[in-house]
Amino acid sequence: MSIFRRYIFNPIRDFIYPPVCFICNQVLSDSQSRVCFSCWNNFTPVNSNHPTWLELKSKFDAESIVKDILSCYLFEKEGKLQEVIHLLKYRGVKSVGIMLGEDIGRKISVNNLFAGADYLIPVPLHKLKQRERGYNQSEFICKGISKITDIPINTTVVNRTKYTQSQTQLNLVERKENVGDAFKINEKVRHLVQGKTFLIVDDVITTGATINSCAKELLAAGASSILVASAALAQ
Repeated sequence: MSIFRRYIFNPIRDFIYPPVCFICNQVLSDSQSRVCFSCWNNFTPVNSNHPTWLELKSKFDAESIVKDILSCYLFEKEGKLQEVIHLLKYRGVKSVGIMLGEDIGRKISVNNLFAGADYLIPVPLHKLKQRERGYNQSEFICKGISKITDIPINTTVVNRTKYTQSQTQLNLVERKENVGDAFKINEKVRHLVQGKTFLIVDDVITTGATINSCAKELLAAGASSILVASAALAQ
């Protein structure tokens, strides 16, 4: 059946209903998937000299929990990247998460500090939130990172035990209160934390409050250091 689908059914289907970009509806070439190169290349890159990066880094430095951060793009409201993130989080297009992860992975592969991480940890969702959505979008970003870097993914060492409201409309103080004590180490695998460097992965980072809350638990359990990577940073 799989051979039939690959060599007969899929080509006929694509001829009748050619695959198009989820963002601009342009017909995709064989080398493109879900989002065309034109839309993907329209994302605004961000690096360690960007004001948004520097502002977030200063917030992490003030807390002295996260050692360093890495990200690929700037999250702009109404921009094409926002549409891609929404495809991943709300429309179940998980493949774009893997694509974003591959972009992160390529930046990690040329950064010795990040490439030396022992585990990738997708920011955990509360079990009710994961049940509502059906999946954790950050896990698919991690799959893309791991595909490029071979860093293993760990989804067992830390759990989200507090069901929190959306951070979108909250200020910095409210965000910290909202995610305070939201994460707990899984006692059954606490031994895996000792002396390890963890790379926490999220789709978009705004203030870093959620990341810090998760990272704090890992350090308290004996982690050596915490690094952070995301597809984008929000202004």
